[in-house]
Amino acid sequence: MTFPDGLPDNCPLPAAVSCSGMIYMVSLNNPVHEQDCLSQAERGRAIDATGDNACIRHGLSVFPDFASCSHQQSLFPRLGKYIAIARLDPRHGKILQTPAKCNPLHMTWWPCKDVERNLLFSMAEV
Repeated sequence: MTFPDGLPDNCPLPAAVSCSGMIYMVSLNNPVHEQDCLSQAERGRAIDATGDNACIRHGLSVFPDFASCSHQQSLFPRLGKYIAIARLDPRHGKILQTPAKCNPLHMTWWPCKDVERNLLFSMAEV
């Protein structure tokens, strides 16, 4: 697997596994735009993060089910009003459960370099 340039050492995190199955993500746009699929690092945010957090900032926040994604959306409405779903497989990268205080089911997805992230997503049906 080839990942985007600029990832910190040991990133994706060593415990990350090959993608497999459905993920959910909060999106500002319908359909999902390329900008909706940028990591915090790609947006120039949290560049002072260290350790595992530095690596996590290079991945995308995703969730294993609609309910946990909807919970995140309710906590942080600025993230967007849409919930998108994608089916990932090993060619799409690596993923790891990275629990957050407010959302224990939070996951981080590190997409492979040439994955057109936004094209994988469609709007989730409630």
